[in-house]
This record gives sequence, structure tokens and C-alpha cells, in this order.
Amino acid sequence: MLNKLRPTTLFECPRCSAGYKVVRAEAPDPTSSEIACLSCGEPLAGREGAFVLKYFLVDAPKERQRRSA
Repeated sequence: MLNKLRPTTLFECPRCSAGYKVVRAEAPDPTSSEIACLSCGEPLAGREGAFVLKYFLVDAPKERQRRSA
């Protein structure tokens, strides 16, 4: 039996602003896996209720401008 796929959504890493497309898929087993941003290592949610989240990097983070003191 195939898992039911949900539409993709856009997500931005809260630390570095890397852009991701996120796909939600139903997962019968409550498996746990650690997921991190590919650009900065910020932890990302791996599950949302009964759904597993899969992240696809679509926009690398922009270089932050330094603020002068």
C-alpha cells in the first residue's frame, strides 16, 4: 500500500533563511529521525502529527549583510 502524499509547501530556515520545499507523507510507523538545515545545521521538524516531513533545498541562504556598530 502506498503512502498518501500531500502537496508541497514552502519553508524558510529560521536561522539562515535557506528556502525549502517540504513534502508531507503519511507514515504509519512513528519513526524518529533528526533533520537539520543543509546550510547551517539548524534542527528542523521531522514529523508533524502522523506525517513525515521531507525537505528539498531550493534556495541557498543569502549572505547576511553585517551591521555596523
